[in-house]
Amino acid sequence: MTSNGERKVRDLMISLEDYDSISSNKSVRDAYELMAKTGHHAILVLDKNNEPIGQLSYRDALIALEPKYSAGKWGHSWFTPQAFKNYPVFYYEGEFSGQCKAQLKKSVKEVMSSFPVSIDEDATLSEAVHVMVANNIGRMPVVSGSEFKGMIRLVEIFDEIKKVILAQ
Repeated sequence: MTSNGERKVRDLMISLEDYDSISSNKSVRDAYELMAKTGHHAILVLDKNNEPIGQLSYRDALIALEPKYSAGKWGHSWFTPQAFKNYPVFYYEGEFSGQCKAQLKKSVKEVMSSFPVSIDEDATLSEAVHVMVANNIGRMPVVSGSEFKGMIRLVEIFDEIKKVILAQ
């Protein structure tokens, strides 16, 4: 806490030890079971040395279900996301279930996302708000130098906003 009574990122972060995590080599099913058990929207993904390398979130799960368009034998595909802006997209009965079942063959590292930004544990909450809004993210790593200390999420910041506003 600063001399003016404002809290810092370190005051609201969830420590690395307290944040749910899974090995990058585990199955997507294992990750989804952990998320279902804990009710959390995201979990940390750890490498073989137990170092955080990314996250698996609800958004990552949805992105994994999105159809992928690969290059044809001539090196390009006419079915690109840009092409679909001008043409109707057709969805088929059973496509969603089929895509979900296909996820069972994947490991966490195939579906996870990396962290686009991090924030220092001594940063102000105003800076954390700015970084999260500017990057359109709901959580980010908290670091001290190159050491990963924990995570800060929108929910912790919003809880602090409520405390400040309701105390008035």
